[in-house]
Amino acid sequence: MPKIPTPLTDTKIKTTKPKEKEYELHDGQGLSLIVKPNSSKIWRFRYISPLTKKRRKKSLGSYPNVTLSNAREQRGNILMFLQDGIDPIEKEKQDSKKEKAQDSGLFINVMNEWFERQKPNITAVTYKKKYQVFVSSVVPFFENKHMKDITKLELLHVLEEKQKTATETASRLFNYLSNLWGYAVLKDYCEYNYLANINKNDVLTKKRVVNNYAKITDEKTFKELVNSIYTYKGTPSIANALKLVLHIPLRATNLCNLKWSYIDFDNKVLTIPRDLMKTKNHNLNDFIMPLTDEVIKILEEQKEYSTIYTNIREFVFIGNDNKKPINTESPNQALTRLGFTASKKQSIHSFRSSFRTIAEEKQEEHQASEKIMESILDHSKDTKVESAYKNKVSYLAQQKPLLEWWSNYICSLLEKTAN
Repeated sequence: MPKIPTPLTDTKIKTTKPKEKEYELHDGQGLSLIVKPNSSKIWRFRYISPLTKKRRKKSLGSYPNVTLSNAREQRGNILMFLQDGIDPIEKEKQDSKKEKAQDSGLFINVMNEWFERQKPNITAVTYKKKYQVFVSSVVPFFENKHMKDITKLELLHVLEEKQKTATETASRLFNYLSNLWGYAVLKDYCEYNYLANINKNDVLTKKRVVNNYAKITDEKTFKELVNSIYTYKGTPSIANALKLVLHIPLRATNLCNLKWSYIDFDNKVLTIPRDLMKTKNHNLNDFIMPLTDEVIKILEEQKEYSTIYTNIREFVFIGNDNKKPINTESPNQALTRLGFTASKKQSIHSFRSSFRTIAEEKQEEHQASEKIMESILDHSKDTKVESAYKNKVSYLAQQKPLLEWWSNYICSLLEKTAN
């Protein structure tokens, strides 16, 4: 009969002194405390593996971080595993492997892994633009989710939301997501690529494109547009209206009917009454927007013109009769005279789309959120209930750096002759 050791006590453990060589204090049932020459005390459990039938040792932590009662509790758990034919060391390895796989399969980790593999094969500019689309339009939905837990409906929802603000980007995003999910299936992060067998046109319907205004978004043509406007030789009111809408993408009605009373030169703020905006929800504030130095300069030039020729009347951009505001079609006609028709069509409303698309593509430069970009256009996705609670919210502080970036970007495209 093997000798049954006397169970350890806290007092005995505390009063145990180190020796020149390490030695062992037994508590029974495989549990012992190793006392080392440096005075450290380590819990150890000895057992025979039910898998290999070989003797194994497992560390349970150091004393006093792991108390006597903690060590006995661990021993009890291990004995239950052994009774079920489970090797505790192998179980820990498997658990660690599963935990690592779980972390690797998180959407944000899979996305970054996928992007790292693409880095050598695409330009830095393309990489940044592509990555920013994910950061702004996908990560907010899936940041804390595992790839295998993301459903087909959730993927389609992301695409539908993006289509509401940027149809072309949504189309590209469909392809990006399909490629990402294909990679995830290959790496066993999930089982299905939901988008592989889905027709893009069934998800991203054409109906939004039919009524879309043509817009200029490529930098080369946009630069041509900017310089054409800044060198336009037409009437000052039309010329300055075109300059202004470059920097502040107002709707045609709000631009052409702009009043001097809406402009606060001292505080550099534009305020348009809510009932004059397209969104007339009474729960919302008046439309308020910060004015950049370049916009103030344009308005001051228009004011000087108004003082000389029209003695400053109610409206900022006065028509030929010096009484009524310019017609909403007059700036469009000027754009046509400048040559912006057919393949490079641009209307007053198109400046809104140009701003939204370019600002999104260059989001890494200004770091403004989608909500702030949408607020510049007076777009709101909030429900009536949400709007009722947000009627006092002002985005003025967040809008200012975005619009300053936008004005600086426009001015950076100007050639010397335009300046």
